[in-house]
Amino acid sequence: MTEEVETARTRILQVAADLFAEEGYKGTSVRKICEAARVNVAMVNYYFHSKEELHLAAFDHARALARASAADVAAASAQAQLPPMEQLRLAIEALVSDMLRSGPASLFSRLVARELIEPTAAIHKLAERNVRPQHALFTGLIRGVVGATMPAEVVQKCVFSVIGQAVFYARSRIVHELVAPELTYDEAGIASIARHVSQFSLAALAGLRRHYDAQDKQAQVRA
Repeated sequence: MTEEVETARTRILQVAADLFAEEGYKGTSVRKICEAARVNVAMVNYYFHSKEELHLAAFDHARALARASAADVAAASAQAQLPPMEQLRLAIEALVSDMLRSGPASLFSRLVARELIEPTAAIHKLAERNVRPQHALFTGLIRGVVGATMPAEVVQKCVFSVIGQAVFYARSRIVHELVAPELTYDEAGIASIARHVSQFSLAALAGLRRHYDAQDKQAQVRA
């Protein structure tokens, strides 16, 4: 593949990923991608065959550009033998920060956030490759924090609650500008939001753990 061809292909992928993340799959036409990437429709069809295949390729392209993900952060903190609560805190803050930052490094997280809100035909492939591993990661981290007494179905709801906060902040910025303009999305503002989500989540999990531990003790007394 020549350098010129590779540059055109990469430009298409970058433009497509940006548009899919900001405007969604339905809101992004192949023609719009072509105009922004300065290529013709035939070139897009030649490289990617269809809009759906381009969409999947855009996820792969964005993943290659990603900074350290929540999984990377969790692996490093586990290797460092940090306490479970600290491992979860770092993973939550990495997840939130990735979804809120702009630019190439956060593109993958923003694409995933868009896909969770507006699922496409790609959701099944993406679920296997990206969503399920992240879900399993947070399930394990949360279980490590709450202990053994919390029912599995409650742990799953906690996983969705944690990830849901990150998705909400990522996709509801226009709402924040209208009702809470004091929230900012520069580096300091993003760091503040990430800390809040982790503190809020960990406090909620600590309260739930006390509740289910108390229930378990009561059941043992009755037994």
